[in-house]
Amino acid sequence: MPKVILKHSHFHWIHLVAVFILGGYFVLSKVNTVNAILKENPIETFLQLYLFGTFFACLFLYIFSHEKFFPFAKDIEKQEQRNENKYLKKYFHHGKILGTFLIGAIGGPIFSSLTARILLNNFRFKYLIIILANIPSTLFTLGVGWGILRFV
Repeated sequence: MPKVILKHSHFHWIHLVAVFILGGYFVLSKVNTVNAILKENPIETFLQLYLFGTFFACLFLYIFSHEKFFPFAKDIEKQEQRNENKYLKKYFHHGKILGTFLIGAIGGPIFSSLTARILLNNFRFKYLIIILANIPSTLFTLGVGWGILRFV
């Protein structure tokens, strides 16, 4: 296991922004989910939840990719780059893409963004992966929400 030296341990304004955005997401997602599930049009409900989740997934990925948010990530990336280069010549990112997609589909926008930041750091289509992973995540949310609503 590579030795990681934490050189940067400063508080940066991006951390405060992330806390406010994360808090706002948690509150707004509950209100948005209830509002969407109470609508009768399933396409409108899906689009409302999907666009909301996609917007916040991209926003979280942008924040997580900020160099000041994870200052130690650069050190880890440099050490892992050497090991990764020899495998990238043989294999493409399929395992990382599938892992990010599955975690995003199950975990939602925050987990998909965090996973894409960690696993797909140098992959240029990471935003596309989290946008596509939000489709099954939204369908799962709708299925559970409508199931609870019909049960009650």
